[in-house]
Amino acid sequence: MLRRDFIMVQIEELGKVIAQLIARRDTNATRRIPEQVQVIYDSLLLDRNFLLTAPPEEIRQRLDHEDSGGILRMEIAIKTLIEESFYVEPDERQRRLLRAKELLEYLQHTDITFSFERINQLNEIDHWLKEG
Repeated sequence: MLRRDFIMVQIEELGKVIAQLIARRDTNATRRIPEQVQVIYDSLLLDRNFLLTAPPEEIRQRLDHEDSGGILRMEIAIKTLIEESFYVEPDERQRRLLRAKELLEYLQHTDITFSFERINQLNEIDHWLKEG
């Protein structure tokens, strides 16, 4: 029970950082974005390159941390990747959005829980990719 509580607290705290990222995107207050993105990656014990290149199964296994919280952590990592995409060069934005889409599709196909939130995120990503 304590392990599950720890997972939920960690995810809640990371969710707050992502909410701050989204708020800054909406107000164009971008000064602290790289720092906040790095805090999330450090908390998840991930680096950007691994997230962009590793097979989805390997990412999920690494994020499980022997407590089966990998799916929730992977969703946080994907949201971070999406938010980070708004602050990089257009070519890198496309790459990050495509990778986020791939990882979301992986979760949607492998997780036993069907998620409307994931479907909405996939639709948003498709919209952003079409915008260029």
